[in-house]
Amino acid sequence: MRKTITTIILILLFGSFGVANAQLSGSLPQTDINVDMVPEIPKPNETVYVSLTSYATNINSANITWSVNDEIKQSGMGQKSFTFSVGAMNTTTTLNITIETQEGEVVEKTLRIKPAGVDLIWESEGFVPPFYKGKSLFSHQNKVTLVALPHITSSNGSEINAKNLIYTWKKNGSVIESASGFGKNTYSFVSSLISRPFSISVDVTTTDETGIGYTGINLTPTEPSVVFYRKDPIYGIEFQKALYGTTELVDSKELTVVGMPLFFGTTNQTSSGLIYKWSVNGSPTNNGPQQFVQVFRQLEGTSGTANISLSVENTIKILQYGSSNFNLMFGANSSQ
Repeated sequence: MRKTITTIILILLFGSFGVANAQLSGSLPQTDINVDMVPEIPKPNETVYVSLTSYATNINSANITWSVNDEIKQSGMGQKSFTFSVGAMNTTTTLNITIETQEGEVVEKTLRIKPAGVDLIWESEGFVPPFYKGKSLFSHQNKVTLVALPHITSSNGSEINAKNLIYTWKKNGSVIESASGFGKNTYSFVSSLISRPFSISVDVTTTDETGIGYTGINLTPTEPSVVFYRKDPIYGIEFQKALYGTTELVDSKELTVVGMPLFFGTTNQTSSGLIYKWSVNGSPTNNGPQQFVQVFRQLEGTSGTANISLSVENTIKILQYGSSNFNLMFGANSSQ
């Protein structure tokens, strides 16, 4: 007489691999058969590889049947692996596995996969000029904030509020207890002096523990930058056009240049921690340490090209340093 054993494994929300307690039919002994899925957290419409292993029975001699949404897809002796595709976002794909062991037991496993969307966005402190089209990049020693935006639907089909979920944040695989908990969908930190790439991930769980989700990104600190802009006496700083390569001094006999320290951990370009060092053809201009504006004039009867360079360092955050340069071409009636 055959013995029947039923094991239920649930995969809910985000398509993550959450395993519920095994439920046995009657009081019969259970044959231990493990189910492994790659990836453990499928994305919508992603292909999934599933395999079976067991130390309690010879899985290679078992008759195994794989069904997707009640439709048999694969069956036969020793068919211990299977590949299939999960459904679209927030749609459930049910995988049924029936294993008839050589000992006469029947083990059934059911996996329900409901992939859902999750966005992980980040922002970093750091100065950028007005009207800058972009985000401040993550520079060494700057504070960075990450926000998890899950898209999980409840049983009635409505999306669960992000603040009604439980979050477990991890940095390089280690749980950050202080940042984890109910409704904590944000995590902020300041990178250390040992500047290296790191990974940030977050597990998202519903309050009734019916599902668990995961997402993560890799972050690499970048070097701050220095960008030059022309300052017009009437219109002010021309942020719409940076100075680089070679700039020609044509109509006027002087050029006012503004050096902007992008992505430094300051609130503005005049912060006390920033030191500016200008030079012309490698020679310092002896400007003040906080002088981010420099005026260059023609010398009567001269012409040629001068290399203008600026280095900026942050004395408060010692890893923050940037430099840039451009060539200034002036004509026969130029001055400096």
